[in-house]
Amino acid sequence: MEYGTVRAENRAEERFDVSLDKPSDRRLLPYEEIWVTLYPFLLSRGYKLRPRYHPGWIPSWTGDPDNFAAFYSEDGIQSRPNLVDAERADGSKVMLKRVALDTEELDIGLYVSSKPRSDDPRNCCVPILDVILIPACETHALIVMPLLYEHVRLPFRHTGELLEMAVQLSKCLEFLHEHNIAHRDFCYYNVMIDPTRLLPRGFHPWVPGAPPEGRRDMHEKFKWNSRWSVRPNRYFVIDFGMSQQYAQREGVLVLGVLGQDRTVPEMSNTLPYDPFPMDVYQFGSMLLRIYKNYCPNRTIDALASLAQQMTTKDPISRPTAREVATELDRLSQKIGFFGLRERIWPSDFPYTFPKKLKVILGQSVYPY
Repeated sequence: MEYGTVRAENRAEERFDVSLDKPSDRRLLPYEEIWVTLYPFLLSRGYKLRPRYHPGWIPSWTGDPDNFAAFYSEDGIQSRPNLVDAERADGSKVMLKRVALDTEELDIGLYVSSKPRSDDPRNCCVPILDVILIPACETHALIVMPLLYEHVRLPFRHTGELLEMAVQLSKCLEFLHEHNIAHRDFCYYNVMIDPTRLLPRGFHPWVPGAPPEGRRDMHEKFKWNSRWSVRPNRYFVIDFGMSQQYAQREGVLVLGVLGQDRTVPEMSNTLPYDPFPMDVYQFGSMLLRIYKNYCPNRTIDALASLAQQMTTKDPISRPTAREVATELDRLSQKIGFFGLRERIWPSDFPYTFPKKLKVILGQSVYPY
């Protein structure tokens, strides 16, 4: 098999300080070099990476005496550890993730992506489209997923949008727990949204507020639709790197202080705890984090009240995922169509009357 080789001049300085964000160091970081190595192999499998990872890549800002152009060049945008975006042979955009084989991430991902689980309407776990075994590597594999968008990057504008997200996620958590799967990191950054109708003109995978060109200074080209105008939206739960599946739920006890949200009261490295109520706590904590960013109204208050029950200190007193899903369904029926349409506004972003008018007319307002 042919491997790619990283050109020495394309390597970033060894002691790269991200806080300095020097243009000259928009070169390849150590964790990115694997994608250069695998570029020819992935291309043979039908996945084309960005020009940045081509073995023969010459930075587009080469020749700029100040290297300032690196800030505005698409090929100067770095990916994240273990992740890279790609284009499939059919033209669709996907995300590749390098997963460790000593975790249950691959097994659980394939389990929820397989029939009959994939046909369950509650299942909004990110589907695995393909699994790529890395040549001469026994510790990791690559999974291929659809390219998704950060679920809170764009604002919520109607109470129904907040409720839609909460309902879908609660049913997904109910689905996971029904299959004896504890996510163990059911948190803020592990929820995504399908961007197909939300962002029909596309976006850059690593600069989500920019058009596909990745130009941060071209925000006027970044156009999006409100969630309400393209409903129903579809949310996805990602990252099963800490997840575990058990033979049954009863009597399961685990150890570990892990995940994005470590405020879970019972989480411990020494005292065993039940991971299923922990999932509910993390979900409730995520919802509260979102709700506090919006001016309160009757619906948001009701949603926040439920989320507070989910974050009760005593895990036994918390509702189960099924009870949360049932309560959210009841709340949806109670609010009714006009209640779901009620306009909401961010609490920390000053909206002038002209901007409010643009929002009411359904226009994109930068940044919201």
